[in-house]
Amino acid sequence: MSFLSAIGKDVKAVFTWLSSPKGVAVVQTAGAVVEAVDPALSGIVTLAESWITKAINYEALAVAAAGSADTSTQKAAAVISEMGPLVAQYFPAATQAEINNANTAIVAFLNAFSSPATPAVTPAPVAAAV
Repeated sequence: MSFLSAIGKDVKAVFTWLSSPKGVAVVQTAGAVVEAVDPALSGIVTLAESWITKAINYEALAVAAAGSADTSTQKAAAVISEMGPLVAQYFPAATQAEINNANTAIVAFLNAFSSPATPAVTPAPVAAAV
């Protein structure tokens, strides 16, 4: 199951993973690698992180509102609408087709990964009756 489709199955687990030390480390490491290669790309890292966050948020909102994750066109339109001003800061001449392609690439990037495993919940031990 892909990362984004997992949001439809267990929104809480995905956000828990993203906020976990491992999830944070994955995102920060990716950004740090890009910035280490070329510090001028730090704005692009910010753009990508914002775009990923928006894609995940809209996936979660769609699932919460519709009970399923099948409103791809509406989610894409919402994310693209919100990302427009930020894209314009870094790519002022970006065409709508380029922005659409970038959104498709971000979604493909997220869907390239399997969903994070949901940690097993271990029940608390029950005290013995005296």
